[in-house]
Amino acid sequence: LTKIVGTVASDSGNIYSGEIRARHEVQLGFRVGGKIIERLVDVGAVVKAGQVLARIDGADSGLQASSAEAQLQLAEADAKRYRDLFSKKFVSQSALDAKETVLKSAAAQAGLARNQSAYTTLQADHAGVISAMLAEVGQVVSAGQPVLRLAKSGATKSRNPLRGEPRVELAEREVLIAVPESQFAKLKIGAAAEVMLSSDDNTELQLSGHLRELSPAADAASRTYAARISLSQSPKEVALGMTAKVRFKSKQ
Repeated sequence: LTKIVGTVASDSGNIYSGEIRARHEVQLGFRVGGKIIERLVDVGAVVKAGQVLARIDGADSGLQASSAEAQLQLAEADAKRYRDLFSKKFVSQSALDAKETVLKSAAAQAGLARNQSAYTTLQADHAGVISAMLAEVGQVVSAGQPVLRLAKSGATKSRNPLRGEPRVELAEREVLIAVPESQFAKLKIGAAAEVMLSSDDNTELQLSGHLRELSPAADAASRTYAARISLSQSPKEVALGMTAKVRFKSKQ
């Protein structure tokens, strides 16, 4: 970790502006559409796997689940009645098979309706930190639409001596930049890079890193290629969302 006073005088190549992001992050959304009625976390919140993050209005899905459950109970009663009639030789095997088929279909529909009702609650699939909110309470979202972004982290086995709780290890950080078409061919995976972060007292934190990922396809709107620079170290001064400047040490 190096602190440089003032701005860097020399420039051995293009300087790209980027953002500090978590290496492993995922956008979470509901599996069904609806109106968001509750949001239980804010940006920067540390969450555990399985923690409830948001909810959408479940009135319609609840009614569907109740209707499917009623149909299942009716099919079960009908199948039971036909089993008794078949045992007494009052109905044929084919008639009983038809009722058994209806019962299986009703059971499947009831299970699907229960799942749809459960999908109105959005839960964290991994421990981590909420890095962005992409929808707000009152907004109507479609199935699969991103609602928030979760920067994944790993929970260590060591415990907090004061509270007896597992410590949360922050996610590995890297820099996301956009590379213009004119520079795309000059960059290769593994290229060494310098990352500069603004600090207090007109100083810069300078870190080393390398090009870990370079998208093979350009963004349709900006016509730039997304690239990620992995940092060799992540000191506490490096926070998610910070603006960073990246300069590759040599042209590839």
